[in-house]
Amino acid sequence: ELPENKFSQNLVLADLNYLASDELRGRGTGSPEEAIAAEYIANRFDQLGLQPAGEEGYFQSFTKKPHPTVQKMNDGDSTRFGMGVVKELTGKNVIAKLENGSDSWIVIGAHYDHLGMGDENSLHMEGSAIHNGADDNASGVALMLSLAEHINDYVKKSNVLFIAFSGEEKGLWGSNTFCDKPTIDMSKVKYMINFDMVGRMNEENTLAIYGNGTSPVWNAELEKANADSLKLVLSESGVGPSDHTSFYLE
Repeated sequence: ELPENKFSQNLVLADLNYLASDELRGRGTGSPEEAIAAEYIANRFDQLGLQPAGEEGYFQSFTKKPHPTVQKMNDGDSTRFGMGVVKELTGKNVIAKLENGSDSWIVIGAHYDHLGMGDENSLHMEGSAIHNGADDNASGVALMLSLAEHINDYVKKSNVLFIAFSGEEKGLWGSNTFCDKPTIDMSKVKYMINFDMVGRMNEENTLAIYGNGTSPVWNAELEKANADSLKLVLSESGVGPSDHTSFYLE
């Protein structure tokens, strides 16, 4: 039996609205505003009584150099194309844990970075602009924090690791970093659940779930959990365009 619904819509919206605010300028990987978002998430973890599980408190830092991209440059009255200057970027995963004295773990993740003022993945062509990233992925982070608040109502027999990933938009940088340098014993992880773009419910109440083929129990569990008659769109593969891929390959 699932517990009574205790989730606070107001708190979810407060987390989402702050992370997607103009103040954070789209949370571009390695930006000062992304660092502010990381501190905010760490403070929320601390408020919820979760213990630090990074390499430096709640944080696990990494530095990478993006692939060079062709950039459009205005030179007087003419327009030319050239390779932009590529600078190393430093991002931070934000990691917290709840230990229940178990020998096993589950991992719950969501990336908190977005496109900042518009990077190579942006479709906006008219100069720089704030890419707020409310759905992608302030929504997933807000859901993860809300679940963290009530995780003891759901999970009794496993330790739980919560990870807010940086660098997802750059190519799963943060989740790759964690899987290369995990802060827990990865052989003890039973499963990983990734929340990405969960904030856009359409009129058909469609929910996309990837990876249902990665365990023989998922389909039965999803059917049992679908008490609200959501329309589930399932994809069996554990590989997809988000951080769960790093864990599946591991």
